[in-house]
Amino acid sequence: MLRDFKLKGFSYPLTPKGISSVIPSFPWHYGTEYLNILFRADPSVVREFLPEPLELGPDPGLCYAAFSKWWSVSEEAKDMPSINPERTQYREAAIWASCSFKGNPGQICLFVWVDNDFTMARGWFMGFPKKLGQVYITEYHDLNPAMPHKKEGTVFKGIASANGERLMEGTITLESRINPSDLPYVMTSPLYHIRHFPNITNPNEAPSVLELVKLKAENKRLGKDIWKGSGTLKFYESEIEEHFLLRPEEVLGAYMFSSGYTFPGGEVLYSWV
Repeated sequence: MLRDFKLKGFSYPLTPKGISSVIPSFPWHYGTEYLNILFRADPSVVREFLPEPLELGPDPGLCYAAFSKWWSVSEEAKDMPSINPERTQYREAAIWASCSFKGNPGQICLFVWVDNDFTMARGWFMGFPKKLGQVYITEYHDLNPAMPHKKEGTVFKGIASANGERLMEGTITLESRINPSDLPYVMTSPLYHIRHFPNITNPNEAPSVLELVKLKAENKRLGKDIWKGSGTLKFYESEIEEHFLLRPEEVLGAYMFSSGYTFPGGEVLYSWV
């Protein structure tokens, strides 16, 4: 029980009425369109990003870059798309790596840039290392006479930038439709994340929160239009980012698909403090 605390809200800002919070409480519902490029990085570099008890995945060094469009609402504000669409839509660019916990394969998001504050705040709560950036993804309109339809040979591109720097870009050239079971396991495996909040009294002391969590997912679904193709991927060096350390040694393919799910909460697996 909170003693003598009258302010309300799931997140900042806390107010008398509690309607100004940048994010409402979960469950949260998501729909996503992905442009993913599968690649292999140096396993020894990936290992540096995985503190014990996390380990390399069954295919060490397997990673993917994801350029994505998101639509999200909370259970308590499902009418938000008609109230303020900007609070329900965003774009994201992320670098994911395969990993495992006690022999259970999963994936972890190592870098991610988003273009809206509410998804950054929500991501920090969930253990995503989100930063603000700009994400651009090819869009074609079926009625534009100069634009192609989604078919074999159509090319889509994703670009991510932040703080005046271009960070990465990738493409897919569509080749064929595939079944959901043909998606790489790393793109559909459980999410392991690291939640971290520093110590307010002394930055040299242990953080207030430093824990490994597993994010849960319900109502999972995949769209019927799933494509595989050839891909390209390039990381740019930066003076204030470290993503380029995971630069691709080999591009293994690319995928376009849609998905949806509900986030009902997570599970704490391990605490370092």
